[in-house]
Amino acid sequence: MMTLGEKIKDLRKKNNLTQEKMAEYLNVSYQAISKWECGITSPDLAMLVPLTRLFHVSADELLGLNEERVDERKAYFDAEYRNFWLTDDPKEEYKTASQAVAEYPGEFKYLSWLARTEFYVANNHKKESPELFREYMESSLKHYMMILEDCEDEKLRRSTIYDIVNDYRCLKMYDEAKKYAEMLPESIGMTRDDALLQCLHGDELLRHRQKMIRNSLGRLANNLFGLWLFGDIEDDRTRVALETEEKIIRAIITDDNFNGFNAMMYMICFKQAEIALHDGDHAKAVEKLWEAKKHGVEYDRVKAQGKGEYTCLMLDKYADDYSDPLPYTPHADLWLERIKTMSVFDPLREREDFKKMIEEC
Repeated sequence: MMTLGEKIKDLRKKNNLTQEKMAEYLNVSYQAISKWECGITSPDLAMLVPLTRLFHVSADELLGLNEERVDERKAYFDAEYRNFWLTDDPKEEYKTASQAVAEYPGEFKYLSWLARTEFYVANNHKKESPELFREYMESSLKHYMMILEDCEDEKLRRSTIYDIVNDYRCLKMYDEAKKYAEMLPESIGMTRDDALLQCLHGDELLRHRQKMIRNSLGRLANNLFGLWLFGDIEDDRTRVALETEEKIIRAIITDDNFNGFNAMMYMICFKQAEIALHDGDHAKAVEKLWEAKKHGVEYDRVKAQGKGEYTCLMLDKYADDYSDPLPYTPHADLWLERIKTMSVFDPLREREDFKKMIEEC
């Protein structure tokens, strides 16, 4: 039968802990751990419960006994943890979270709970005591870093990175905040772009917000495009989606300098020309085809120069990047091919304005 020291050493290795890391979790020296494992000394009685929780075993297993016990204390802390967001007393919550971490070392959700309470306590001291503010903030960061170093739960790691960004932002350590923000994946929900909002400032923050507006506008426009592209032009949904997409683009880009969105306006005009033909308004159909040509030419120009700078108020600090080397067929060429070959435009072929449009192009 193993001695207590041998059991501690065995469980430490099974949990992939060094003596130094184990000592950090238990708030003791690594020399103390070494003495326990060698049998020179034994842990104080008060350390037995934290040891069981660090190793995720019962006291009976640690001591070589077989009786099982229900851990009512952990159930209490779990309930307090779940209701953390309902508290209006950060100091009291900090005390409870500290107890949970002390009694259950290695329970990462409790460590995250403690770090968050430290953040709130710190900000309560921000004006009255800058020293206490910084002390609690540094402790919060220390606990978050422990989670990031040792925790394998990706969801908790992701939220921890976001919290680290927020801590550094409050400390006005923007470069550090940005470094961690860029560790976040580009995903739905808590994204890298969301995190960067917490740590950028001045013109850099404005450019980043405009980038997010530009990207959100592009995604929304693409989804609406999917609704009307192959939709029946007699279907109200097709017409409303088409009208909505144009309105939204024009609501953001108020000066008609569409840059990359010229490609979308190009397609919108083609669809509007089809609808006008269906409704019997041939003059409007030709007008819309001319508009499509203008948007195509402008998009070709932007692509050729490799960069499209916006001038509208919502995007004036942002520019589309078209420096990629991918093959590209000019929209002006595609426009001419479309109006020459698409049968939907056959009713226009005898009109003088339509003939003139093709001749001029």
